[in-house]
Amino acid sequence: MKISYNWLKEFVNFELNPRELASVLTSLGIETSVTLGGCGWTSVYTVKVLDVQKHPDANKLFLCRVSDGMQEYSIVCGAKNIAVGQIVPLAKVGATLPGKFEIKKSKIRGVESEGMICSEEELGFKAESDGNILVLSENTEIGAPLETVLDNIDSILEVEIATNRGDCLSHLGVAREIGAKLRKIVSMPIIKSFNAPQLNCVEVKSNLCLRYIGCIISGVKVGSSPKWMIDVLEKSAIRSINNVVDIANYVMVELGQPLHAFDVAKLNSKKVIVRQANDSEKITALDGKEYKLDSDMLVIADNQNPIAIAGIMGGEYSGVDEKTETIFLESAIFDATSVRKTSKKLNLSSDSSYRFERGLGWDIADFALWRAVNLITEIAGGKMEAREDLQTVKYARTNIALRVERVAKVLGYIVEDDEIAEILRFLGIDLQPRGEILLCTVPSWRNDIKEEVDLIEEIVRVKGYDAVPALKKHTDYNKYTLNNSFLSKVVEDFRAKLKGLGFSEALNYSFSEISELEKFGLKYYYKIANPISKENEVLRPSLLPGLYKNLTLNIGHGAETVTLFEYGKIFNEMGERKTFAGIMYGKIWQEWWKWLEQKISPKYDFYFGGGIIKSVLPSDEFVISENLTLYNYYHSGKTAAIMHRGNVIGQFGVLKPSITEDMKDDVVYFEIDLESIEKVCVDIHPTYKAFSKRPVVKRDISITADKTLQLAKIEKVIKDIMNTGFILREYSLVSVYVDEEKLGAEKISYSFRLSYKSDNKTLTDEEVNNDMNTLLQKLDAELGVKLRQ
Repeated sequence: MKISYNWLKEFVNFELNPRELASVLTSLGIETSVTLGGCGWTSVYTVKVLDVQKHPDANKLFLCRVSDGMQEYSIVCGAKNIAVGQIVPLAKVGATLPGKFEIKKSKIRGVESEGMICSEEELGFKAESDGNILVLSENTEIGAPLETVLDNIDSILEVEIATNRGDCLSHLGVAREIGAKLRKIVSMPIIKSFNAPQLNCVEVKSNLCLRYIGCIISGVKVGSSPKWMIDVLEKSAIRSINNVVDIANYVMVELGQPLHAFDVAKLNSKKVIVRQANDSEKITALDGKEYKLDSDMLVIADNQNPIAIAGIMGGEYSGVDEKTETIFLESAIFDATSVRKTSKKLNLSSDSSYRFERGLGWDIADFALWRAVNLITEIAGGKMEAREDLQTVKYARTNIALRVERVAKVLGYIVEDDEIAEILRFLGIDLQPRGEILLCTVPSWRNDIKEEVDLIEEIVRVKGYDAVPALKKHTDYNKYTLNNSFLSKVVEDFRAKLKGLGFSEALNYSFSEISELEKFGLKYYYKIANPISKENEVLRPSLLPGLYKNLTLNIGHGAETVTLFEYGKIFNEMGERKTFAGIMYGKIWQEWWKWLEQKISPKYDFYFGGGIIKSVLPSDEFVISENLTLYNYYHSGKTAAIMHRGNVIGQFGVLKPSITEDMKDDVVYFEIDLESIEKVCVDIHPTYKAFSKRPVVKRDISITADKTLQLAKIEKVIKDIMNTGFILREYSLVSVYVDEEKLGAEKISYSFRLSYKSDNKTLTDEEVNNDMNTLLQKLDAELGVKLRQ
């Protein structure tokens, strides 16, 4: 949401510059950045246009001669509204404009230009300028820096509001936060009310409408809005329509309450009806699209047709235009959940629905209507003929008892009683002291404050989290049993090892989009009843969708190598599970790390990924083995299981080509069930094991086998020898060789490197040979595998 710095200062008197203000708001939990900062240019001066001629080589360009009172400049300009006698802004050669755009001397269609005459868009005042330059007042001094002659230089703040802080979706709401932090009183717009008959012009037939205020204003003259209002709306990224619609939008941005105006002459009845739609009922909204409604959706209607989708968008045929003379103005409070469900079903959102979904204050609905009535009668004329306020529920204010001593216990430090009371009062909370208790009445706009701890959070938020004293970290490891600490130790060990290997940690939400899960063949088990967005429909059954999205995002930003890991919870058929996962893609090392002789940069593949995983596992008891129950997203020929004493605790492998078709190289992924690790390792106590000083004996063997024979079966025989002979400690596949002439059409050769070692003696050749011969005999007898000649 875009916020005007100057507009905020109309609510609160503060001296902070825009960037200081952004920092203060961020500290309050409202993430803020300055997108346009006041004077976003240098070396822009006012000049007078002395002469305008057609460009000899371009029909849409003009040759202009301008003066700053001291010197004349030749400028090529394409603006349609350029004319002799105008005072305009000139960016001279060497000037910079918003976006770090530097002005240089250049030739345009063969004619030299000594600068650029600027539009409001180029100066950062507007998003678009229709090709017109900014024309200043004829009384403007020429030769003056532009910033010294403008009185409307503003800074635009981009704010991100948390979903539970709908009260901040307006200039008033943000101003309240500033006022609370700086202990400044917020000034409200001055309004006056009118006496009007309470006519029966509204009928509410659904409890999804909590409050509905409407009024009839006759004699309005619909036209364009005053320039100041158009400028303010443009700063908030809202396009001007006409004075009545603009006023409704202005009040929404100012106070946070959406309003809507209907043309009374276009309605088929004198009464406005708030009801639930009929199944298959249709409405053409203001965006020109037709929407099919159902009975769960709330609409505003006349006695024949719906005229608006409640809280989201008005209907096209009842809209206000230049022929409108009498309007019905609406200010309401609709059920937030209903508005959200309707918005998602119709795939239709608006500035209004964004606010309704987050909850509105009960009192602001009435104040906002009077504010709009005041502006309409002032700008568009007219007279309020009737008014009605219907409330289907009795609003009850939230009262919370705050124990003063509880504040210190929760925060860990003392906040003085007077400061507690001051902070709460500046937040709009009414206080009634009751001994050691403060009875707090929460204002209607703070729907997020419901319990005592919420008030304590508000105190520390406004006081400042940096005021919380640092606690000395002291850990008594003796009070933890292995069962309680093992999992955290494993996670920290994984983190340390992977960071040392160049991995970065990712952090994703615990939600997924159903279509994303389908891409990986994943099934969801827990669906969110009222998701915040389509991307948050279900609880994630795997960490893969989030990590893969991180991968594609980084690649999209030009990264050639991406190595990420994540620790988090997944939700599958076994319930909530703690999981650790990682994803690898691209070159293993940077170009400048290669040996000069190496022509090809090695990339992450199944084998290198297996080495990474083996290096981070807690002990040698964890092994890489054949994957008998692989997940749908793995390449069937490039996957393996991670096991501990016969128990599967994870899987890894290369993702299917059908999933990674947009990738140039393999994507390696692993996921480890941490709770399985904890289960199988809970009774393991770390013990010291002396490192053997005896030498290692290495032998290489090459064997031939049928191509149809799985490599896993050969590896199983090797592992059996390791478990019985006890001197064969390690093996690795060195190469795979195929040659029909030398081996035969159906034969394949594997070369293994074997490592022999004893803990208590130096092995002799005879001992190693005997063990190796036993291996070869077992391979021949069980699998028909022979030593290659």
